[in-house]
Amino acid sequence: MLGLFRKSEPETKAHDWYHAATPEDRQEYDAFGPWVYQITKESEMPSRFRFAYARHHDARFILKIPVHADRRVMRPGMDLYLAVLAIDENGVSIYRLVENRIVFDECSWDGVAAVRNGSDLLQGTFSLLLTSGSEIKLAFNNVSKRLMEDASDFVRSRCASPVQTPRLPATVPSIAITDNFFRSMFLIAQGRCPTPIAAAHFEPPGSRCLDRDGRRRMTTGLLLLLAPDELIIISRDQPTRRYLQDSYSALTTCVPLARIAGYDFREATTGGTRPRFHELLLRLGAQDLLLFCLAVPETVLARLDDLAIPRIGSKTL
Repeated sequence: MLGLFRKSEPETKAHDWYHAATPEDRQEYDAFGPWVYQITKESEMPSRFRFAYARHHDARFILKIPVHADRRVMRPGMDLYLAVLAIDENGVSIYRLVENRIVFDECSWDGVAAVRNGSDLLQGTFSLLLTSGSEIKLAFNNVSKRLMEDASDFVRSRCASPVQTPRLPATVPSIAITDNFFRSMFLIAQGRCPTPIAAAHFEPPGSRCLDRDGRRRMTTGLLLLLAPDELIIISRDQPTRRYLQDSYSALTTCVPLARIAGYDFREATTGGTRPRFHELLLRLGAQDLLLFCLAVPETVLARLDDLAIPRIGSKTL
């Protein structure tokens, strides 16, 4: 009975981690989410990367890439951003947080062989294929796809050589695109390109084929676009898929024609119940880009020859 009137022990107050943080950390935490942000002032630079702001404060793009994490487990003061991408008139600089230290990469425009944008449901990728043979790749949430495409297009504009003729030759016809996905990708590429583009080669998805290892597969489709200064490659990342396997990926690779130092075309072996792929190899410095084509891309090959791009002998491949 006396226990009913006993004074209860005071409850321990939960730690208020939000208000215990500094105002600067709280402000960064409040804005944190899946979005890639354009940095416009030093206070917006993540504290880990702030040392680099003075060098890049006048860059065309300074972008901070968030970590891939559930916001509920993150706290003010944690490392909320895994990379900072700076793009200016001289080239690209990337600062990445790797195992609690900052890793730095930079590349001048002469070192960029191709620019690539990838997408697979919610995940997007921004890649630079370098003439050294390596690749710089950043992953992000596709809610920021438009901003990353704008950054990619700026890189493309700096890598392209001056166009003497802002039109395509009359020998480059534009062919019909009968697949909805590739038609949509063509319209997106058209909106991103400042010069006219033409669909030079199209392979609809869903054809039966054999992959490089002789396995029965279905094609995922291929679209090759030509601009006066670029070859634009649109694909589903992998050239084949299993029967009834879903494919949600999309890959756009923009190759400046001035970067193509040579090419080779290997025709597929004939015979069998299903066709095999031809292989078109583009040599971009020390970077080799291999395309798989079910049909011969005659218009693209003719364009490479018109530009006097040398064909590489098989012995040098």
